[in-house]
Amino acid sequence: DTSLRGSVRELANDQVIYDRYVKVYDAVLGGMLGERTVEHLDEDGKAVNRETTYGLMAYYPIAAGYYCSEFDDFGNERTWGYKRSHLGHDMVGELGTPIVAVESGYVEALGWNKYGGWRVGIRSFDNKRYYYYAHLRRGHPYNDIYEGKIVSAGEIIGFLGKTGYSTVEDTDNIVTPHLHIGLQLIFSPEQKDGDEQIWVDFYQISKFLSQNKATAYKDDSDGRFFSSVRLTNSEI
Repeated sequence: DTSLRGSVRELANDQVIYDRYVKVYDAVLGGMLGERTVEHLDEDGKAVNRETTYGLMAYYPIAAGYYCSEFDDFGNERTWGYKRSHLGHDMVGELGTPIVAVESGYVEALGWNKYGGWRVGIRSFDNKRYYYYAHLRRGHPYNDIYEGKIVSAGEIIGFLGKTGYSTVEDTDNIVTPHLHIGLQLIFSPEQKDGDEQIWVDFYQISKFLSQNKATAYKDDSDGRFFSSVRLTNSEI
């Protein structure tokens, strides 16, 4: 609401810090809320209904009905490879748990990383948010995705595992199966892989998104999974 922003800006005496706050707030949540058109699918993949509403356009990273335990571990110490802070959020679950795309976007990174194991990186359409999903399942980490693919919020993109912490590809070297999900804000191209990366604590966002979960169904004809929701907005 622009009128509300104007009044708040006046209360803040038009401080520079306020404008920076709004910029960051919009970068984090701007693409998660808005008008969306969603088809709801049954377990046979048939559309049950279609609705256009204003609300959450993002989904919880773990499929509905699957166990998940989480706590705020952002900033905790990590030592494998080198000493560093944990710049993501760990969601503990069972091996093979379907992983859901939080937001629509395109697959920017895919494959093995010695720290994250099998991982996938998805960039939002406005280029402001980069979602990093890591430690996916050994042997079968992904679900019908490839680099450059456009994915829909709520789509099943892979499966929870414990790969990583190894220079040997497809190795389980993580003790507890979990999804590491990271959210990076990108205000300029050089930030993406540069020295001034901005990673956001995803814990509260995860709690917020827990009200919006997608069910995962398995297609027995080919073994792939599909989601109970499908966004049909023009950009998908």
